[in-house]
Amino acid sequence: MDKQKILNMLEKEGYKEIDEIEYNKQIKVFNFFYVFDEVELEASKEYANENYDEANGEEEWYDEFFLPYLVDMASDNVRDTLEDICEELELTGEFILYEPDRESYEQMEFILVIAEQDVEFDVDEIVEKLEL
Repeated sequence: MDKQKILNMLEKEGYKEIDEIEYNKQIKVFNFFYVFDEVELEASKEYANENYDEANGEEEWYDEFFLPYLVDMASDNVRDTLEDICEELELTGEFILYEPDRESYEQMEFILVIAEQDVEFDVDEIVEKLEL
């Protein structure tokens, strides 16, 4: 497995603070942040403004529209990146994300687990073992 090529592909996509977390030779684990640009943040704000009911207040704006829009956007982009990595390098992978909150929605943290196609793994089990 070409760890450097994976790192290069993640960097090319603009992910920040990319770290490899030691696990084993067959499975690579990476931690990184997806940082939203102004266009993405504005799109999420517009979506929330158009869809929430002012009578329900700010909590609904954040929890039902603004933050879920950001989560979906980041997840879709990371999923596309993972698919590109797996297709190009003939690997398999999964990711988990840590959902943002009202105080820190400008970026989202991801854990990416990548392995050779014939290696089975449970991403939740790996995250638990690594205490992430």
